[in-house]
Amino acid sequence: MLRIGSQHKTTFREVVGRGLTFTPCVWDCYSAKAAEMAGFDAMLLSGASLGFSLAGVPDIGLHNQEELIWATDRIADYSPLPLVVDADDGFGETINAYRTCRRLAKAGAGAITLEDTPNLRGSGRFGADMSSATRAGKVDGNVSHPVVSQHLWLSKIKAALDACAGTDCVVIARTEAKLELGLDEAIERCVKAVELGAEMTFILALRTMEECEKVAKALPGWKMFGDVETINGVPFVRLEDIEPLGFNLVTMHYLEKGSMFGMMDYGGHVFRDRTTAYADDHTMGGLTKEEQAEVVERGDRRWLEAERGWNAV
Repeated sequence: MLRIGSQHKTTFREVVGRGLTFTPCVWDCYSAKAAEMAGFDAMLLSGASLGFSLAGVPDIGLHNQEELIWATDRIADYSPLPLVVDADDGFGETINAYRTCRRLAKAGAGAITLEDTPNLRGSGRFGADMSSATRAGKVDGNVSHPVVSQHLWLSKIKAALDACAGTDCVVIARTEAKLELGLDEAIERCVKAVELGAEMTFILALRTMEECEKVAKALPGWKMFGDVETINGVPFVRLEDIEPLGFNLVTMHYLEKGSMFGMMDYGGHVFRDRTTAYADDHTMGGLTKEEQAEVVERGDRRWLEAERGWNAV
């Protein structure tokens, strides 16, 4: 029998159970395929990347629940890699978080991050100059970045755990409390989330080994390190250093810049030359014409072959 679409041979739980999983952020089936071909074992559906891909909007909470579920369903159905989904705050109060997580799990999410930000839209979601502060590492109780109460967030985590019970979907308890309330408050929130049953926790804006060691000492279980980057070529932390501390999921953004550069490079030549010769003759690093067609799904005949088989009755 011919199977059209992906077959998930491993779950997210199985992948991270084997050790540290270095995970790129994606937003559609093409970016998911690029992650798979690069050799990655899992991927994360980024809210920031999805919002820009769908509507050209910044990461200020403008995409909605239906758009996130729509994207999850399509990417999870297409790719064999387990998909972590950034579900923001769950799109509302506790009951909304339950429904969001339940539908994402049914759509094929391998894991869901659920955070403690308020259900804000617009610039109030981020506060003052968050990006430069987080990149510089100055993010321990000195940035305006409101979060909801511990009680409300833990209520949402409990609802998410109920929503995902009996599925292969893992709930990742994500707190952004470090930015305004400090690292100790963030650790306390995550400890309580683990006590409720969360299998993985994520403290946003960890930037140093000292912080990771402090978290590891106080917080049991699987931990996520989000959006590792470099400053002047030096990474915030080295993966081989944080893996023994229980950080077995590390995410990063690179596909956005890589894909945009490729499109700009091809587009610039085509526009200037008034011909598609540059794109047509480019080998994409030495691939044959057949391999290039396979990369962009132009050579996939399975659907036509399947149709012929179905019609042969």
